[in-house]
Amino acid sequence: MSSNSIKLYSYIDKALFKAGSHQSEFKKDYVLSIQIALDGFSFCILDTEKNKHLALETYRIQEIVNYTLLADELNTIIDRIDVIKRRFSKVLVLFEGEKSSLVPTPLFEETKLPDYLKFHYKLDTDEEVMSNHLQNLDAYNVFSIPFKIKELIKSKFINTKFCHQSTTLIESLLVKLKNQQSGNTVFINYRESSFDIIYLKNGKMHFYNSFHYRTAEDFVYFIIFTLEQLKLNPETIDLCLLGEIDKSSKYYQLLYKYVRNIRFIERNDFYTYSYVLDNIPSNHFYNLFNASSCEL
Repeated sequence: MSSNSIKLYSYIDKALFKAGSHQSEFKKDYVLSIQIALDGFSFCILDTEKNKHLALETYRIQEIVNYTLLADELNTIIDRIDVIKRRFSKVLVLFEGEKSSLVPTPLFEETKLPDYLKFHYKLDTDEEVMSNHLQNLDAYNVFSIPFKIKELIKSKFINTKFCHQSTTLIESLLVKLKNQQSGNTVFINYRESSFDIIYLKNGKMHFYNSFHYRTAEDFVYFIIFTLEQLKLNPETIDLCLLGEIDKSSKYYQLLYKYVRNIRFIERNDFYTYSYVLDNIPSNHFYNLFNASSCEL
């Protein structure tokens, strides 16, 4: 493995190795979901016939400062993972990039994709602007992805579908809470150096944003600031955490000083999970595990 990447977790059900070593011998009802960021690469494998997750593997990527270097690093990582050298019925690619914007369906025009992003971001010549339709939000998520990343993935896999990570995050929560009178809940999707915040009221999204942070104090400040802007009381609001965070984290401990009703999201019972995934906390990798639940 390259010195720029470290394998953090590897949970692979032995059932994945029973089909043999040639692509033609593998089952075709598997969906591969992968998540890509400048600082990481993760994947999970879903058996759609049994609706069962069979694998999760995740890597930390270090000292990568641009997407050209990231593409080279991903090429090395992917080539060394035998379990994903197969034909999947679908490959969902969740891309973590800062350039994204939600556009209501009545205002959306396919020919104006770059214009939606230019309001907030500077677009580079080496990236492509794409969109995902969020059926449960009645909106489109417009985002950019570097050509080198997209070309690399398409050279490695067939039947690919590219999504912004916020697309699957928003849709999976809306699907989970659809037709539920869930009251007011703020969801925090914790990531290594950024986080997403979603406010749902009675199963409908009223707010979404993402923030970059450097310290625990930054993390908590942005959350409290958002609650104030939404006129939500930190003492009473139901706050639900997703992502790789637990009670021992300094981020959790500082947040708990200001927000009292904090819980961790439960796994989606729409799926079952292999025994090899039993020790993974329910909130960890929630977005990745639920990518297939979205009608993309």
